[in-house]
Amino acid sequence: HLGMAVAKQQSDREARRLSIVEERTALAHELHDSLAQTLASLRFQVRMLQDELSSGDQNAAIQDLGRISNGLDEAHTELRELLHGFRAPMDQRGLVSALEKLVGRFEQESGVKGFFHREGRDPVLSSSEEMQILRIAQESLTNIRKHAQAHTVRVLLSTRGDSALVLLIEDDGRGFEDAAKVGRPGEHIGLSIMEERARRLGGELRIESDPGEGTRIELNYRPTNRKKEAEKRWIV
Repeated sequence: HLGMAVAKQQSDREARRLSIVEERTALAHELHDSLAQTLASLRFQVRMLQDELSSGDQNAAIQDLGRISNGLDEAHTELRELLHGFRAPMDQRGLVSALEKLVGRFEQESGVKGFFHREGRDPVLSSSEEMQILRIAQESLTNIRKHAQAHTVRVLLSTRGDSALVLLIEDDGRGFEDAAKVGRPGEHIGLSIMEERARRLGGELRIESDPGEGTRIELNYRPTNRKKEAEKRWIV
């Protein structure tokens, strides 16, 4: 009995250590996927502003100064959202409730009309999988708020009998051409962030858009095939 108690204590200690390591890794991913990339974009724009001031191109400098000011506002917003996400984790009602709240909050803060629909039964996911899918939805809505100039946004979560999950986010905004995804520094960081999140989760992300026709973002994920792997990668 003493040997079993010692072994359990060591096992619990190791589990706590691994939990701390995973939590720090998750925090590093969150910082990299949001604030760090925005700040990197701002640094690039500051260098451009310096070059334009040196060359005497006042008009371009004024435009870049406006973009930098907007970028700082966005960085502040992203920091607040990041802190809110860590202080207020997903409640026990799961992904459906969290997405519904997310769309409601987006509509209230942006003034863009938002609709949330659910099809099929509630998905069976680990807390870590739910959090990553929610983060993709958050980044999609943030990108819409920043760039789309949309009037309406629709978020659809559907599940099929084979456990496949589809998250669809559509807006009626200005859209973009494929080449515009590169664009000026920082304009479409959100797209690359979502693609990276989907890869780490083990899902597939498709982004479709045309100028004047809005944007469609679709995440396909099959949790039955990835559940054990996801539970190792992400913390609850």
